[in-house]
Order: sequence, then structure tokens, then C-alpha cells
Amino acid sequence: MAPPMTNHVQLDNVNHRDLRVRQVFKPGMGFDVNIARAFPSEFIHLQREYPLFFMKNTDTGFFEAVVMLGFDNDENLFLGDPHWSGDYIPLSIQRHPFLIGMQQQEIDGVPREVPVVHIDLDHPSVSRSEGEPLFLAQGGEAPYLERMTGVLKAIHEGYEENRALSQVLVGLELIESVKIDVEFADGSGKSLTGLFKLNEERLAALSGSALETLNEAGQLHGVYMMLASLASMPRLIERKNRRLAEAVNGG
Repeated sequence: MAPPMTNHVQLDNVNHRDLRVRQVFKPGMGFDVNIARAFPSEFIHLQREYPLFFMKNTDTGFFEAVVMLGFDNDENLFLGDPHWSGDYIPLSIQRHPFLIGMQQQEIDGVPREVPVVHIDLDHPSVSRSEGEPLFLAQGGEAPYLERMTGVLKAIHEGYEENRALSQVLVGLELIESVKIDVEFADGSGKSLTGLFKLNEERLAALSGSALETLNEAGQLHGVYMMLASLASMPRLIERKNRRLAEAVNGG
């Protein structure tokens, strides 16, 4: 399937003063993904509802944390109508239709690349008549945009946090590939590949100094949150079973 068209531009309060964003979490609104990036700062929230894994970024060579939202391509089992059906929305889902762009600015006489807010004008959630306003009548940021700017800041910082986590875990040889075979109530199944997880046995066998290294790097808590998240897999399977039953019953 071809990737959706995008139209990313830097957000400003003149050209985009009347833009709004519809916070509607249903299929077809740009949230149809079964895997989404996750960041260490949100592991404590994610682990209660979603299984967390790693995927390898072929461009950077680093492992990135991801959250599983479904089992098939473009299947997000947390999409309701119009609300997200979980208690916590992952940052990489929350941020749509916004994204981080880089702009060269002169700071203290030195040209620097700084992050700025961009918006995808072609995202299905963008509207000029419905949803949350981005700017106030006098031109300042509306509360919704202020909140989204905070989300983008957390994501920007999260990329470096993920890189640091990957370096530590690879150094301690704690990441391993995993193949997950899942069977659903209707007898169908799915084999998931390309995922990586923490090796629990190696983690348990780490020396005190290695655990101290993890702790000093601020990664120990995140490691245990990732392990705890795997207990959410049966609940994700149950969501899939309900979806299959609804399809059979015409729900």
C-alpha cells in the first residue's frame, strides 16, 4: 500500500490562524498503525496497557522502543469512535498532525539548528471548521497547541533517550530477537517477526556493577517497565478476539 500523502509546513499564527484539529480516534483519521514508537519517559504509563518491544532502525543502527497496538498492518485495536479506548495515548500517536522540524537560527551569534513545530496540512484531523483551535484570537497559542508543543518536546528528548538506552543494552548484550506466534479465538493466528526484547535471564545474571551501570544511566527503571509490559499481551489478544467476534456478528 502506498504511503499517505503528507504536506509538512512550519506552523505560524498568520497563515494558520484559523486551523483546528479534530481529536477523533477512529479508523481513517491517520492513526491506523499497529506499531508506534515509544519513549522511556512514558514507559511507566505504557506498560499498564501495551506490550513494549524494540525494533532496529536500519538507518541509524540503534534499537528503538516500540509499542504494539495491533497484530496486522494498519490495525490499531485502540481506535474507538471517537475516543481512544485506552487510558493512555502514546506520545507518537498524540503528536499527530504535528511533527518536529529543524530551522537554522542565530543564537548568540552562532548559527544553530533548532527544533520548530511543523504541521501536516493533509492529515485527516486538520480542519478549518471543527476541533480544537491552534491559536487564540489575538495570535497567541491556544491551550491545545501549548500541550502539543510539550508532547513534541518530550518526543525530541525521547529520541536521544532511546539512543542512550540502546547503547547501554547492546553493550550489556541484553537485547535479543523474538518471534511471537499468536492464536486467536476463531482459530486464526499470526506470526510476528522483526521484533526484539530484553533477555530476562541475562538481566537476572548481571553483576552488581552492571546493574549499577544501568542505574547510573537512568535506564534500570525503564528496563523493568519494558519487562512488565509483556503481561499486557493477553489483553491485546483479547481486544483482537473481541474485534473478530464483532466482525462475525456484524457489530
